[in-house]
Amino acid sequence: MKKLCAVIGNPVQHSRSPEIHQHFAQQFKLDLDYQKLASNETNFKEDVKRFFATGGVGLNVTLPFKFNAFQLADELSEEAQLAQSVNTLYRNASGQLCGDTTDGRGLLNDLLRIKIIQPDQHVLLLGAGGAARSIIPTLLKFGCQVSLINRTPKNAEQLIEEFSHLGTIRLFAPQLDRVEVIINTLPQDGELWLQQFKVTELNNTHVYDISYGERAQTFLKWCKAHQCLSCTDGWGMLVEQAALSFELWHQRRPVTDKLYD
Repeated sequence: MKKLCAVIGNPVQHSRSPEIHQHFAQQFKLDLDYQKLASNETNFKEDVKRFFATGGVGLNVTLPFKFNAFQLADELSEEAQLAQSVNTLYRNASGQLCGDTTDGRGLLNDLLRIKIIQPDQHVLLLGAGGAARSIIPTLLKFGCQVSLINRTPKNAEQLIEEFSHLGTIRLFAPQLDRVEVIINTLPQDGELWLQQFKVTELNNTHVYDISYGERAQTFLKWCKAHQCLSCTDGWGMLVEQAALSFELWHQRRPVTDKLYD
């Protein structure tokens, strides 16, 4: 029987989630129909309810609805509660709407795959918005020290207060911190913030942008020009978080290797 899954967002037409999930489905000979659903703030709740009422099995949630999904879920995973963000929705055996976030674990799995992270490393995170919120708990629980640069220091300080019980997290201090990994969550101008904080000698630093494709290139090209150890976009994060969502929905863990060929 065909299984209906989808990604919901705005915009959503650019999403490559359907091809990723179809690749996973082929591994297990699952008959999968994975769709793209455009929504808006007014209709999001009804669109989600309609999806599951008409036989939907699993729903990925992308920008700008991850907090909306967090508010809508009846039951939340520990990760989703910490991040106040949901990117994966499904119904349990009792019919409750369950919410999880696979963003943080997906990012960590990709960082481990490309071998650029270890516990006790110092990670500089650019940005303190929803994307940062969804990955900070995972980095701290893994054992990294995290420092933040953000346009509005007050927003960064709020995350520091919320997550300090999980590990070492603080505002970035150039005179104190040796940067080993930089993760950019900003949609633009990440390189300008590195220049402002005089983080321009990157020869001992790995750089990762959670965006993928064209959207990540300006930042990564700047870092490469400043001799970073490695530059990686967020394609792997997308793949690895998708694998975790797929496992939640279908109780099968797909192999991701061929999506990096």
